[in-house]
Amino acid sequence: MEQTDEKKLANIRKKNMKLYSIYRMLSIDIVFMYAIKFIFLTEVRGINASDVILSTSMFALFMAIFQIPATIIVNKLGYIKSAFLANVSNVIYIILIMFSRNLIWLLIAEFISTITFSIKEIADPSLLDISIPKTTKKREIFSKIEGKGASHYFYLDAITSVLSGFLYAINPYIPFICSAIFATMACFLGLQFEDINQNKLKENMQSRFKDEITDLIKALKTMVKSKRLRALILYSGLIWGFHCLFTDYRINILSSLGASSKIIGIIAAILGITSGIATKKQRIIHNKFRNKSLTVIGLLSSISVLISGLIVLLKLPNFILIIIVVICSMSNYASRAIYDILIKRYLGNFASKDLLPKIYSANSFGKNLIRAIIGIVGSITIGIFSEAYVATIIMGIVFVILTIAVLVYMKSRVGLSPQKIQDVKL
Repeated sequence: MEQTDEKKLANIRKKNMKLYSIYRMLSIDIVFMYAIKFIFLTEVRGINASDVILSTSMFALFMAIFQIPATIIVNKLGYIKSAFLANVSNVIYIILIMFSRNLIWLLIAEFISTITFSIKEIADPSLLDISIPKTTKKREIFSKIEGKGASHYFYLDAITSVLSGFLYAINPYIPFICSAIFATMACFLGLQFEDINQNKLKENMQSRFKDEITDLIKALKTMVKSKRLRALILYSGLIWGFHCLFTDYRINILSSLGASSKIIGIIAAILGITSGIATKKQRIIHNKFRNKSLTVIGLLSSISVLISGLIVLLKLPNFILIIIVVICSMSNYASRAIYDILIKRYLGNFASKDLLPKIYSANSFGKNLIRAIIGIVGSITIGIFSEAYVATIIMGIVFVILTIAVLVYMKSRVGLSPQKIQDVKL
């Protein structure tokens, strides 16, 4: 009887692990929609560009606030039901975006999206984690399966970004319908997972909930006390916040230069591929520049953004301006992709093992808060000056100045080994 139960459990684990990479390909984020979301909301739904940017910045604020409630939800429902709720919320979000009329609709949609991704960050990786048997190679297996799902998603996203531009030209609502279909598929695919030791799962979640509250409180104290952690979080928030802001600015500039939805979709795919290549090459950058890597990334990212706005002032032929804006965007996307990897490495070097959960919690909370502030200021800026390239120049100058200031502040405060850090006392 015991052997039968063990065999059954092994089959369940095998099924879950096999299913997970396919599930993550469909559920890690939304496909089809993002490439044309901005032009759809401004051109089809008639919403001001400043309101669109403001709503996306509020998403970051909602994410910072919703950390603990998301843990409560997962604690009550369990991983599978929570994942299903998150995917259903994703479908609702897409529908709300399709029929948004004003800022209020967008804020409601972004709040629903917050429910989706805050729950996903807990439920999805936990589903995989409990499905992998205890072994010395558990972390390696986890990374391999998670990485496989993520890589498949990036390929799918590149393909659907191109398709969305062509479908948008036929009917602007078609890409959103396709997005909703894929999100619905993720809903049903997520229900194919099977629970493993549900009682133990609930006990683990109750413990995790208590740890989440404790870690968040300690993380906030750490941000206040630690100069080194403040430096890294300020840097992380700047790179992430301005990248998200200029993603919307870039689409606005391209649209004003006459780029069609088809071209914008193709550009989105190119930028996605650029990010993928940069991620694979991040070791080369780190090995070449070492502790100056973050300096290079910060300056490259901020200066490329500023150039993409200034170049429009030259009144060159539109197709040349589009090419230059795309090249600048590729530089920005590559920088952000490398930053995603290196910032985790620096945070890991920054603290000993027992501090890492607090450090990651502080970074997540801090960067989302900074992104929200940058988004609100960026929304006001484009609302005042109307032209996206003018807003890009102004915010690009701010980006460069703040980047230099933070890099100066970071000097001698990052790149240290955990043993050399003395100012984090929890």
